[in-house]
Amino acid sequence: MHQGFRWVLGMVIVLAPAAEEARAQYYGGYGGYGGWGGWSGGTVQGGFARGAGFYDIGAGLYNEETAVANSINEDTITRWNQYMFQSQQEANRREYLRRARLKQRDAKSGDEIYKRVRDNPDDHDIRNGDALNAILDQLTNPKVHSTALRLIRNPISGQTIREIPFESASEAVTLSLHQLTGGGGWPLALQGENFADEREAYQEAIARAVKEDEEGKIPPETLQALNVATSRLRAKLEASKPAKPLEYTEAANHIKALVAMARMLEKPKVDKILAELEKVKETSLGSLLAFMHAYNLRFGPATTDDQATVYKNLYPIMADARDKTLKDEGVADGDAPVARGDRRHPVDFFQGMHLEPLEGRSTSDQNKP
Repeated sequence: MHQGFRWVLGMVIVLAPAAEEARAQYYGGYGGYGGWGGWSGGTVQGGFARGAGFYDIGAGLYNEETAVANSINEDTITRWNQYMFQSQQEANRREYLRRARLKQRDAKSGDEIYKRVRDNPDDHDIRNGDALNAILDQLTNPKVHSTALRLIRNPISGQTIREIPFESASEAVTLSLHQLTGGGGWPLALQGENFADEREAYQEAIARAVKEDEEGKIPPETLQALNVATSRLRAKLEASKPAKPLEYTEAANHIKALVAMARMLEKPKVDKILAELEKVKETSLGSLLAFMHAYNLRFGPATTDDQATVYKNLYPIMADARDKTLKDEGVADGDAPVARGDRRHPVDFFQGMHLEPLEGRSTSDQNKP
């Protein structure tokens, strides 16, 4: 699974030394992650958007007084979270099926692997991160209110977090992009023969990304092909705008979602945030999970004995927190939102944002070549 992306929404790092510990706080926007030592109040309508910590769009660019913020309301964030949650569950299902095929077993074996990982993991399930990721999914299920994470106060040392080999949930993103551009996923203005070459180039690039992601990681050449393909789509749309403004807007917003989600596949740059952990002696399990939710991160396989020991010690703490949280929230094990198959959710979420920051540029750069 490819280790992916940087999304820091208006992040400001504030070090607030305490008597016994230094806390690194990240006050962001739609990610809803308030830092290792606290929680931000700057989220739109209190929304807690999965993965929204990774866009560096400048402090104050999206505040609650702007039309941008108003377009990303609680309902939009909720539907985005549901969409990404379902994409992750589909990615998990495919991975378990792939493992079953490698052992020449049937689809039922894939279901059995999932149940074992979730309910009765063995040492290998814990060491490779699967068991911890299963709990992460349960605790970040959209049916569990995001504020529930605040109540998970089990202490976690900074040293423990420094040993975790984080990786991006990139397969959920590649599957989402594949869905957005597969079959009838293209908006009307991009369906004509005039866009046939551009659509084909994008679909080839994303199909390659899905396959490579399942096999290990997405190489830079494929990511570049995705970026080039979206640039060509955007240039063609601007050169041949449809007569109906509504069709143009729909197409432009669709391309914006492709650009934004493609950036979620880039090489991670969370090192600055993790580096601040050197100043943190202790945080909470809830802050750890909030960080992973905001940055769309997963527990990667342990490759050292120290990492394996951290996972072995962390698993029972997470399992206890899960059992208590799901009971308090009235969510049954494995209870998940019904998949709606609505491809509008990513488009709705990103349509209110400016394209330049989604491309990694500040708005001051928008007139530069």
